[in-house]
Amino acid sequence: MKIKKTQISFFPFLLLCVFFLLTLSFCTKAESPKQDYGVFLGIGGNTGIEGKDEETLQKLKKYRMVVLEPSNFSPEQIREIKAEGTKIYGYLNIGALENFRPYYEDFKKYSLAPYENWEEEYWMNVSNPQWQDYLINNLGKQYAAMGLDGFFLDNTDIYYQYPNEEIYQGLKTILSGLKQYSLPLILNGGDTFVQKSIEDGNALSLFDGVNQECVFTKIDFTKPAYLSQDKESKAYYEEYLEKAKAAGLSVYLTEYHANSELSQEIEQYCKENGFLWYNAESLELK
Repeated sequence: MKIKKTQISFFPFLLLCVFFLLTLSFCTKAESPKQDYGVFLGIGGNTGIEGKDEETLQKLKKYRMVVLEPSNFSPEQIREIKAEGTKIYGYLNIGALENFRPYYEDFKKYSLAPYENWEEEYWMNVSNPQWQDYLINNLGKQYAAMGLDGFFLDNTDIYYQYPNEEIYQGLKTILSGLKQYSLPLILNGGDTFVQKSIEDGNALSLFDGVNQECVFTKIDFTKPAYLSQDKESKAYYEEYLEKAKAAGLSVYLTEYHANSELSQEIEQYCKENGFLWYNAESLELK
């Protein structure tokens, strides 16, 4: 009888333990905080691999804000990710042209020079009216209609490559045109153009924020390898980002393969300044 009694009292206890563990697991998962910011230009929602599409979408839902290549996703997938409270900024390369774009053949005649370290890419003449019109009234319109929360605009560094008034005004025309969609614009890089815009007093009328790569890290493209940024460059970028912040612009950082010690330093720097940052595992941004 003692054995029976022990068995009878044991099972409710066992069930209670299982229930407690399941509840704890569920709560831990449910309360897991979203990460602030991620840049994922190397992934898409339409992989064609069974199960992979859903895995990608679930990964993106873990962030409060992500940057994606819009052509890699359907409007339905964009809506699904946003339904989880994730803001989506769409990548748009305004200062350069990649040879894998479907519109490459139509616009390569407006390119200026090859893009160093990126064999498939060419700097573009942003003052060209046809290029401006396509970015604003075709790609901009198409991507805005997908329900994006903003644009992530790359390669305003063209003004560093060609620091003349024609290129400067060309960039202003493109940015002003994209403003018609009433979406925030974040410029990736482009520190020379950004500082010129701040000096001219028109930065906030043209764009809303900046993302700077490699403030604390740098890339050796010959390997590639991921290293710590040199002190001089780091100091320059920190001073530049302070100017951007003082001008009222939001600030984001994208670093590459920062180790745990460096990540703590970046995290502290961003907390002190109200910036967001993403630690990319590799150049592929997957």
